[in-house]
Amino acid sequence: MSSGATTRQEGANSQLVRRMFQAGESMNVNNFAAFYADDALYQFGNFPVAHGPQGIVDGSQGFLAKVKKVVHHIENIWEIDPETVVVEMTVTYDRHDGKSFTLPCCDTIRIRDGKVKSLKIFMDIGPVFAD
Repeated sequence: MSSGATTRQEGANSQLVRRMFQAGESMNVNNFAAFYADDALYQFGNFPVAHGPQGIVDGSQGFLAKVKKVVHHIENIWEIDPETVVVEMTVTYDRHDGKSFTLPCCDTIRIRDGKVKSLKIFMDIGPVFAD
Protein backbone atom coordinates (compact mmCIF):
# COMPACT_ATOMS: atom_id res chain seq x y z
CA MET A 1 0.00 0.00 0.00
CA SER A 2 1.31 3.42 -0.92
CA SER A 3 1.75 6.09 1.73
CA GLY A 4 0.93 8.78 -0.81
CA ALA A 5 4.47 10.14 -0.69
CA THR A 6 6.29 10.54 -3.95
CA THR A 7 9.98 10.70 -4.61
CA ARG A 8 11.48 12.73 -7.39
CA GLN A 9 14.80 11.96 -8.92
CA GLU A 10 17.16 14.91 -9.08
CA GLY A 11 18.01 16.25 -12.49
CA ALA A 12 21.48 16.68 -13.95
CA ASN A 13 21.71 20.33 -12.91
CA SER A 14 20.95 19.57 -9.25
CA GLN A 15 23.56 16.84 -9.32
CA LEU A 16 26.08 19.26 -10.87
CA VAL A 17 25.36 21.78 -8.09
CA ARG A 18 25.92 19.13 -5.40
CA ARG A 19 29.27 18.20 -7.01
CA MET A 20 30.20 21.89 -7.17
CA PHE A 21 29.52 22.28 -3.44
CA GLN A 22 31.58 19.16 -2.71
CA ALA A 23 34.44 20.67 -4.72
CA GLY A 24 34.13 23.84 -2.64
CA GLU A 25 34.26 21.78 0.53
CA SER A 26 37.61 20.38 -0.60
CA MET A 27 39.00 23.91 0.01
CA ASN A 28 40.80 23.67 -3.34
CA VAL A 29 39.47 26.74 -5.10
CA ASN A 30 40.75 25.55 -8.51
CA ASN A 31 38.54 22.43 -8.26
CA PHE A 32 35.57 24.67 -7.40
CA ALA A 33 36.31 27.21 -10.15
CA ALA A 34 36.47 24.43 -12.77
CA PHE A 35 32.65 24.19 -12.63
CA TYR A 36 32.29 27.73 -14.05
CA ALA A 37 32.07 28.95 -17.63
CA ASP A 38 34.75 31.36 -18.82
CA ASP A 39 32.22 34.22 -18.77
CA ALA A 40 30.53 33.23 -15.50
CA LEU A 41 29.43 35.71 -12.86
CA TYR A 42 29.93 34.83 -9.17
CA GLN A 43 28.20 37.12 -6.64
CA PHE A 44 28.65 36.38 -2.92
CA GLY A 45 26.40 38.72 -0.95
CA ASN A 46 27.70 42.28 -1.06
CA PHE A 47 31.20 41.36 -2.22
CA PRO A 48 32.30 42.48 -5.70
CA VAL A 49 31.22 40.24 -8.57
CA ALA A 50 33.91 37.78 -9.69
CA HIS A 51 34.14 37.13 -13.43
CA GLY A 52 35.08 33.67 -14.70
CA PRO A 53 37.09 30.93 -13.01
CA GLN A 54 40.21 33.08 -12.55
CA GLY A 55 38.16 35.84 -10.94
CA ILE A 56 36.76 33.28 -8.49
CA VAL A 57 40.27 32.05 -7.64
CA ASP A 58 41.59 35.58 -7.21
CA GLY A 59 38.59 36.68 -5.13
CA SER A 60 38.82 33.69 -2.78
CA GLN A 61 42.21 34.42 -1.24
CA GLY A 62 40.89 36.43 1.75
CA PHE A 63 38.24 33.79 2.37
CA LEU A 64 40.78 30.95 2.34
CA ALA A 65 43.04 32.88 4.73
CA LYS A 66 40.15 33.07 7.23
CA VAL A 67 38.26 29.77 6.73
CA LYS A 68 39.70 26.25 6.97
CA LYS A 69 36.53 24.19 6.39
CA VAL A 70 33.11 24.62 4.76
CA VAL A 71 30.14 22.23 4.87
CA HIS A 72 26.88 22.78 2.95
CA HIS A 73 23.75 21.38 4.61
CA ILE A 74 21.21 21.33 1.77
CA GLU A 75 17.62 21.51 2.95
CA ASN A 76 15.90 21.97 -0.40
CA ILE A 77 17.03 22.02 -4.01
CA TRP A 78 14.75 22.96 -6.87
CA GLU A 79 15.21 22.96 -10.63
CA ILE A 80 13.09 25.94 -11.60
CA ASP A 81 13.62 25.62 -15.34
CA PRO A 82 16.17 23.89 -17.61
CA GLU A 83 18.90 26.40 -16.63
CA THR A 84 18.05 27.45 -13.06
CA VAL A 85 18.62 25.72 -9.72
CA VAL A 86 17.70 27.26 -6.35
CA VAL A 87 19.22 25.85 -3.17
CA GLU A 88 18.05 26.51 0.38
CA MET A 89 20.61 25.47 2.99
CA THR A 90 22.73 26.32 5.97
CA VAL A 91 26.49 26.50 5.60
CA THR A 92 28.98 25.80 8.38
CA TYR A 93 32.26 27.72 8.30
CA ASP A 94 35.14 26.67 10.55
CA ARG A 95 37.77 29.38 10.86
CA HIS A 96 41.48 28.82 11.37
CA ASP A 97 41.17 30.30 14.87
CA GLY A 98 38.73 27.53 15.93
CA LYS A 99 35.51 29.57 15.78
CA SER A 100 32.60 28.02 13.88
CA PHE A 101 29.50 29.60 12.34
CA THR A 102 26.43 28.00 10.74
CA LEU A 103 24.52 30.49 8.62
CA PRO A 104 21.33 30.38 6.51
CA CYS A 105 21.79 30.72 2.78
CA CYS A 106 19.89 30.64 -0.49
CA ASP A 107 21.70 30.33 -3.83
CA THR A 108 20.44 30.89 -7.35
CA ILE A 109 22.51 29.06 -9.94
CA ARG A 110 22.18 29.33 -13.72
CA ILE A 111 23.70 26.53 -15.77
CA ARG A 112 24.29 26.29 -19.50
CA ASP A 113 26.05 23.52 -21.42
CA GLY A 114 27.12 21.78 -18.21
CA LYS A 115 28.87 24.86 -16.74
CA VAL A 116 27.75 27.40 -14.16
CA LYS A 117 26.98 30.71 -15.89
CA SER A 118 26.09 32.54 -12.68
CA LEU A 119 25.92 31.94 -8.96
CA LYS A 120 24.24 34.45 -6.66
CA ILE A 121 24.70 33.68 -2.98
CA PHE A 122 22.18 35.33 -0.67
CA MET A 123 23.79 35.22 2.77
CA ASP A 124 25.14 37.52 5.44
CA ILE A 125 28.63 36.09 5.92
CA GLY A 126 29.63 39.03 8.11
CA PRO A 127 29.93 36.95 11.31
CA VAL A 128 32.62 34.76 9.70
CA PHE A 129 34.80 37.82 8.98
CA ALA A 130 34.13 39.63 12.27
CA ASP A 131 36.73 39.35 15.02
